[in-house]
Amino acid sequence: MATLSTFWNIALVVVGLGFVIFFHELGHFLLAKWNGVKVEKFSIGFGPTLLGFQRGETEYVIAAIPLGGFVKMLGEGTEGEATRSTDPRAFPNKSVGARMAIISAGVIMNVILGLACFAYAYGHGMLEAPAKIGGVVAGSPAFEAGLRPGDDIAAIDGKTEISFANIILKVRLSGEGQTLRFDIKRPGRDEPIRMEMQPRREPGIDFPTVGILPTKSLDAFASLPPAGTTGPSKLPADLSDAERKAFETLVAAGPEGEAPTPLAEHGAYQRLLCKYPDRPLVHVFERHATPDAPASGKSEFTLPPSRFVDFGFTPTAEPISAIRKESIAERAGFRAGDRIVKVDGREDFDPMRLPTDCLRNAGKAMTFEVERGSGPDAKRVTLTATPDDSPAWLEPILPKEPLEVPGLGLAFPIRPKIQAVRPDSPAARAGLKPGDEVTAMGYAPKKPASAKDAAAKETGKKDSAPELVGFGGDDGAAWPSRFQELQYHEGPVLLVVNNGSSPVSVTPEPVDGWYFPDRGLRFVDLFRKLPPQSIGSAIRRGWDDTVENILSIYAMIRSLAQHRVGTKGVAGPVRIAGIAYQAASSGLTDLIHFLGLISINLAVINFLPIPPLDGGQMAFLIAEKVRGKPLPESALTPMVVTGLVLILCLFVFVTYQDIFSFFGK
Repeated sequence: MATLSTFWNIALVVVGLGFVIFFHELGHFLLAKWNGVKVEKFSIGFGPTLLGFQRGETEYVIAAIPLGGFVKMLGEGTEGEATRSTDPRAFPNKSVGARMAIISAGVIMNVILGLACFAYAYGHGMLEAPAKIGGVVAGSPAFEAGLRPGDDIAAIDGKTEISFANIILKVRLSGEGQTLRFDIKRPGRDEPIRMEMQPRREPGIDFPTVGILPTKSLDAFASLPPAGTTGPSKLPADLSDAERKAFETLVAAGPEGEAPTPLAEHGAYQRLLCKYPDRPLVHVFERHATPDAPASGKSEFTLPPSRFVDFGFTPTAEPISAIRKESIAERAGFRAGDRIVKVDGREDFDPMRLPTDCLRNAGKAMTFEVERGSGPDAKRVTLTATPDDSPAWLEPILPKEPLEVPGLGLAFPIRPKIQAVRPDSPAARAGLKPGDEVTAMGYAPKKPASAKDAAAKETGKKDSAPELVGFGGDDGAAWPSRFQELQYHEGPVLLVVNNGSSPVSVTPEPVDGWYFPDRGLRFVDLFRKLPPQSIGSAIRRGWDDTVENILSIYAMIRSLAQHRVGTKGVAGPVRIAGIAYQAASSGLTDLIHFLGLISINLAVINFLPIPPLDGGQMAFLIAEKVRGKPLPESALTPMVVTGLVLILCLFVFVTYQDIFSFFGK
């Protein structure tokens, strides 16, 4: 059954992409006929003929290479030299206006097809990710502007009715120095909040960003128990078996011995995790109904608490790098550049524990001594702040991200330079001492879990050397992201100390009294089903999407030229086919919507002033109109050859990127 479904989806993709090409060439064909031009051949694809027939004066062909198509008109090419001056039905003998109409007809048909596809999708109801914030990257423009998880973006630059994808596209295609205006709806606030952000391209990221992440749903698809889990976790089979593709919807949760609390959104679950980090939590699941498996009632499972695993050394807190606007930290007087040296009078505080300490003391005043300034002008200032109960350690930390203290609304980098080593800790047993600095980190190869794995290892390749990732630099990571990653790793870790030649093997251990709030459940992003729109509304939304997509392609070209967007985001035929297959697997509406995007892209790209694309032909016709006669062959031939070489090089480049991306994953 699965094989049949695969072939069916592939067939849908082939037919769909072929139809986009057919519609484009149909525009040329119809306008050529309308203007009395003889069409000799109508081809979908290039190269050898797979299927063809003759009807009237035109040969209709499906060719072997499905990378486009063409309409061959009388008088085109070198073989049509004789007919150009003798046959009134030859393409070159038509007026400039008629030829312009014929050349532009394909592009116009693609725009019409894109509009029709978008309107169809809206008319049948679409899935889209809502413009709701699930996470904010510490130190990002969104963080500094005051955006918080749980906020809804109601408008961006005045445009309403937006999805999360619309926001990301707008941000990625913003111009250098451009400021975007966001209107934010925040729970508990009646009036919208106006925020301005300037997207920026961070090191290691191929496009500009403001640092926002989509919100999660309550549909769990897998489980990855933390390494410090204190007991066995019994879960539904759908979450324990990676091969099963069903969802279990979390509908309620609560501490053992109490009635579970109904859950309506993912943020409520995160708050529950942080409220009871040290207690077993009862999770109530309901099987997510699918066409093949209807919902099968509710089931309860208890997930034990988990402790942080740690090496047992205290790293160095660097000066504060970012403070959220209108945050507790800002009101308390913290400034960017301050370095926290004491917390509640203690100099030996562990900066990695500060997010947890602030959450545990939510609603209670805490004192912080900060070092402000440097050199002779440095001074110490004592500040008092009362943290709130914002969830901590539940957002994914990006590789370069500093450590965020959500309860205060500030962030600071962590340098893995050891300030102190806890006696009888893994770090102490490994010989690490204050003053040492961890300069790289990697994971030792895992031992075979079973005899079957061991046999497979014997017959397979030898273990490769572990990949060690450094800290700092363009290719390195930051300590907070590696520390969070550590919470899901069991077994020894390789640490390179002081740029030594050989790594030290250290096995982190759970820390008593320091609880990691995550219980290991993995949730899919939240999507909502837009209700089917009326014909008028569907056409209006489709038209808005058509215009926005046309402008976004030109913005992408501009951003590529300015090196504001990297080339890794440009998809070639391999990735386009893969995305189309995924859309077909999701349903006919998703596939048609994607074909609309392809049709708009084909229209814009094909109308760029590059010969032999339609845009290049249009440029030649404009030049002919201005001169009063065609450009000489001595000028046309080099430009056409140059255009062909450029297109071929671009095709090879994007195909190489597609293949490299595939194998890289």
